Order: sequence, then C-alpha cells, then structure tokens
Amino acid sequence: MDSFLKTRLNLALEMRLKGFENITPHLIGPPGVGKTTFVREWAIEKAREFNLEFVDADQILPEEVEYYLQSPDKYYIFKDCRLTGMDPIDISGQPRPYSNSKFITYVPLSIARLLHSCAGLLVLEEFLNETRETMIASSYKIVRDYKIGDIALNKRVLVVAVSNSAQYSSLVGSIPKPLRDRFDFIEVPGFSVEEWVEWMDKTYGAENWDREVLAYLMWKPSDFLANVTDNLSNDNGYEPPATPRGWSYVALAFKLLKSKNTRNKDFFRSVAVGKLGNVGETLMAFLSNKVPSFQELVKNPAVIVNFNIEQKYLAALTIAENINANAKNAPLVKKFLEFVSTKDDREFVSAFFTFLKKERRLLVYNLVKDNPVVFKCLEATGRALSPV
Repeated sequence: MDSFLKTRLNLALEMRLKGFENITPHLIGPPGVGKTTFVREWAIEKAREFNLEFVDADQILPEEVEYYLQSPDKYYIFKDCRLTGMDPIDISGQPRPYSNSKFITYVPLSIARLLHSCAGLLVLEEFLNETRETMIASSYKIVRDYKIGDIALNKRVLVVAVSNSAQYSSLVGSIPKPLRDRFDFIEVPGFSVEEWVEWMDKTYGAENWDREVLAYLMWKPSDFLANVTDNLSNDNGYEPPATPRGWSYVALAFKLLKSKNTRNKDFFRSVAVGKLGNVGETLMAFLSNKVPSFQELVKNPAVIVNFNIEQKYLAALTIAENINANAKNAPLVKKFLEFVSTKDDREFVSAFFTFLKKERRLLVYNLVKDNPVVFKCLEATGRALSPV
C-alpha cells in the first residue's frame, strides 16, 4: 500500500475524529490503476486497527440490516457507490407521509442507517463523471455535510471520492470552485510494473497467474498503461485500453486456461485482445516466440546467441521460474550465467534477476558472487540486481 496515499487518508480520518474540518479525499488518476482497490485495502486495514469486523455493504441482505444495527460497535461498513448508476432518491431516501399528519418525511436508506451507527468508509465512484444537477446536489451534500439525506454519518466514517483524470475521459465535468475546498485532491499515478507484480502475488498467489505476461511487460513497460485517453484519432468506440486491471485479468485467465490444457492460440488471442485491445495482439506476437526448455538452456547456454530480444526475456523467465519452483535447480544456472556474463548481456541478467523471487535472488547471488566474470556483469547491471 502506497505510504503517501495511506497517510493522506489517515490524516483526513484523524481530522474528522478530532472534530476538525470535514475533508473528503478525492483520488484522481487513470482508469484501471487500482484507485478503488487501494481504498478498499485501506478500509480493511482500518477495520483491523479498530478491532472491528469488515463488512461489505453490498453483501448485506435487506433482512440482515437490523442484525448489524443491534451491535453497531462490532462492525466496519464498506460501501462503494457508483454515482452514475444511482438516482437522487438513492441518497435522500423515499418520501413518505409522517403518521396521519400532512407532513412528509424521508424513510432513510439502509446504508444511511448503517453508516450512522457503525464505523466505515463510503466511496463515491465516478464523482466527476456525474452531470445530472439533482444528483450532483445530492452527492455534494454528502461531501459538504457528511450526511446521507438527513442522516448524519458516524464520526468514524470517512467519505472518499474517486474519479478518472480529465485527460482519460471525455465525460469528466468540473466542480464549482466554492465546493473544491471540501476536497483533498490526490493524484494517483497507479502501479508500476514492479508494484503490480507484488500486488498480484499478494492478492492471488504467484502460482496462480501467468508469468509470461510479466515477461512481456518487462520487455515493453510502456504498454502497462496504453491507449487510455479518449481523444485517440483511431478510436473505434469500443476497443479497451490496456490498464493494470486488464493485465491482471489476462494474466489470471491465461494461467487458468493453461491449467485446463487449452491449446487453442486463437482463444488466448481473443482473451488478450478483448481485454487489452491492440496491445493484446502485440502480447500474442511476443509470446509466439519459442525458447528451449530449462534443461536445454542450462545444458547449452550458447543457444541464446541467436535469440531475438523477445526470446531472451522468455528464456530469462524460463530459467528464473524453474529456480523459483525448486531451489535445487539454482546450481544448474551457474554455467549459463557465466556465459551470458562473458557476452556482457546485461539486459538478460537484469530480467533474470527481476523474475526471481527475493529469496531465490539471494541464493543465486551467493552461488555466483565469487565468479569474477559474473560478479563484474552483476555490478555493471546496477542496483536493480541487489540480492536483498
């Protein structure tokens, strides 16, 4: 979790708990880079700090609401609201006659009741995409007054807005200047490839996603976030951009398909293109390059001399993954590393060590550090090859 962003959210909550000015953090960045995912992970961590049970409000059935309200001090309620899919009445509540009188009251929404009684987090998605004046007024009321309709939110509830940056969406509107000081605007650049790998391993497990997708991203990191702007001259109106969310889907899908022994390359291509657009075609072209098995590579290192750059990345991945899977394979790579070091192939060495798990990286480093040829190449490759 990004420590800077985490600190900003913590500060906003602490200000609210102390009774200072209510501020709504507003995360703004490219689509698919994990803005909402980050906020959710922060909420899970905050629930843990409060010693409360994290509950996703979307998983609560209407008949279960009263159950949670009976013991509100036990729960941390997380609610993700996509404003563009809501009506103003979804925020204010249903108007109903009050008893037998001529007055009208609003029957509060279940989420209003829950967030009034429990600690929690309310996420207002696509905040800048909302253009309906009535909906804008209702959402501003939440930000300004920390109320859903007429129901005040609990002191331990933080409201967070999430929007795509203007350069990535033609639907983005503007916030009236008098209301802008109700927000703490935070630009979110998104994951780097390295951070994405760490998140994928933590979230899904390193064995559950296709590492060949990583080999491609190491080869062409600029495609990690590609074709995301709305003003592309050749946009056909439906081709998806390549975003971290898309790469996650493709990496998981490829691994799942391979586990089922799916061999139809056209099916893999359809998944890649369907989620990444034309970048998916480039990915498939990259993966079409063939490399020998681990045993063949370590037995005959000279075969790499005739490899193109794509094959080198795939070879680096092949060797690293075999060591990641079994530490006993590490000594077998000494001869190969010595050969590529004599060729001063720093790009291969860098990719190889990047693909290694941290504990395996240290193991391999200790095996080759006394070889002057390899050590010199490692030293020249730079700090990225640090064994720790």
